[in-house]
Amino acid sequence: MSPRPSSRSTRGATLLLVVLLVTVLLGLVAGVMAYASSERTRAVSSSRVGQRQSCAESGLQLARGYFGRNYGQWNTYLGRPSVYDPVASPTNTAPAKPREPTAPTGRNAIKLADPALFADLDGDGKDDVYLYIRDNEDEFKPLANDWTRDNDQQVVVGAMCISETLIPRRGDNNRQDPSALAVEGILQYNGGGQAYTAQSAGGTGSGNLNR
Repeated sequence: MSPRPSSRSTRGATLLLVVLLVTVLLGLVAGVMAYASSERTRAVSSSRVGQRQSCAESGLQLARGYFGRNYGQWNTYLGRPSVYDPVASPTNTAPAKPREPTAPTGRNAIKLADPALFADLDGDGKDDVYLYIRDNEDEFKPLANDWTRDNDQQVVVGAMCISETLIPRRGDNNRQDPSALAVEGILQYNGGGQAYTAQSAGGTGSGNLNR
């Protein structure tokens, strides 16, 4: 006669099976929770991307109005790119940095020069957009481009969303996404005391924007 299995070995096999099942269930629960967390982060980021786009586009309308009303100061603005132009280029090696408060060309220095370049869109007392202006290519060859002077009554105006609440956040540790979002458009002065815009465009960049 074959020996009958003891009750102790039976209980051991049952316990091992229960442990395996619990492990599998815990793995499934952890996977579901991780997926749900990633989906929530993705949904929040998508929502904030839309908010940031709206933030920049609202700022562009403000930029059109501000620089349109001050056509007589265009060359003054263009001559001070460290205040009015955040686009880095070989001719603008010290661009405005509106998202860095204490930098030499940062927010505090810009506000000291022209506080109207910042706007609070949601009334929370914090700056949401930075308005800027830069020249277009308006010199005829063989003349070199002079980015500090307007020759054709047209400039590029734009707005950069610098809001701390409207920009999306990364999935790791909820840190703010460092990429910049700016929207630009052509502003043309018609000589009759009015200005109009056309050719709107948008763009993103990490760190400084580049020409």
